[in-house]
Amino acid sequence: MRWPWQRVKRVLTPQEEARLVEAIRRAEQGNRGEVLVHVERRCVGGNALARAMALFEKLVRQTASDTGVLLYVAVEEHKVAVFAGRGVRGAAMPGFWESVVEAVTEGLERGELVSGLEVAVERMGGLLRSVIPGEDVAGNELPDRVSQG
Repeated sequence: MRWPWQRVKRVLTPQEEARLVEAIRRAEQGNRGEVLVHVERRCVGGNALARAMALFEKLVRQTASDTGVLLYVAVEEHKVAVFAGRGVRGAAMPGFWESVVEAVTEGLERGELVSGLEVAVERMGGLLRSVIPGEDVAGNELPDRVSQG
């Protein structure tokens, strides 16, 4: 079976993707959350948050306690959004999700997308450890990967 992300031209190099996968693994340690990063060249539909919500429903929603977080980036347009499941969404302090978006935006502006993504994923991992700490009894519900569209 071919997965949707396997049919597209990659935005990130294999080395960049490996760095992000390692950041995702670190972010998921010590908590019951799941992190997915989705990167594409242009924002389908033009609205980054709407796109993040749609991708979340398609790629992340199936987590047992709805504790997944999707970080979305449209590289060419410098559009960034985060969408979190109900088990995480309202638990962040005011301004937290904006700080995640800002980390990625700053990385894009410096020409260091992967570094910005690593900072953002690290912040999300810190939130997950404070909101839903503990052993992930449901297991690793999503593959540790970066989806690219």
